[in-house]
Amino acid sequence: MRFLPLLVTAHLAHGFAVAQPWGVVLDGLLASQLWHDLAARNVDLPYPSETPNPPDLDLPLGKCQPRDGAPWHWSATCCEPIGQHRTEVRYRHHQLDHSAVAALADRELPAAMPGDQGRYRSRRMPLIVTVCAAVTWSAVGDPAEVRRLLHPIASIGKKRGHGEGVVTSWEVTVDDRDPWQAGHLHRNGALGRPSPGGCLPDHLLETTPALAGVRPPYMHPSRRTYLHLPAPLDAH
Repeated sequence: MRFLPLLVTAHLAHGFAVAQPWGVVLDGLLASQLWHDLAARNVDLPYPSETPNPPDLDLPLGKCQPRDGAPWHWSATCCEPIGQHRTEVRYRHHQLDHSAVAALADRELPAAMPGDQGRYRSRRMPLIVTVCAAVTWSAVGDPAEVRRLLHPIASIGKKRGHGEGVVTSWEVTVDDRDPWQAGHLHRNGALGRPSPGGCLPDHLLETTPALAGVRPPYMHPSRRTYLHLPAPLDAH
């Protein structure tokens, strides 16, 4: 594979939702798709939550090894919205379907179930959505292989099953940026991904490191370490 600075763009139907303050990570997207590809070919892979040290998949991305010996990471940023965008809060309501629960219960249920307490209480859950027409990532990688892995991905972010984060098309182009910049920074020069201090210049070390995932699978305990965090989405 020949790794080049890349600009990756996802055109969206109506925006996307995330749990963290920054955007969707490109290496996480690619790792998820590659994991499903390998599983479909019956490659024996442990599910990340079932092993204390999940394997690193062979992503078509460059690697950055910090000079201070901190954990390495892939050379790819989180997404940032391009063009006009805004943040809005959408709410999802969950209420008990009494007849459905009664059909599964091993004993008769009360005629009425309390909606304000207990495990079956009603819920009103907020979802923070970044409304935008497109998002972009910077990376260092193999353009053809990155394009191949992204092509089947139909949505990004949280609540994809509820219609959030729908992708209408993908673009992967070769960029003219410096490889280090493409692997770490947004187009405006702000830090674009959770990064160890050992791979950053002094002017990007002004924030206090916080515990976060360094590479996929990001939520696994083995990937958690103290990192400098990227700019929040509402700062773009």
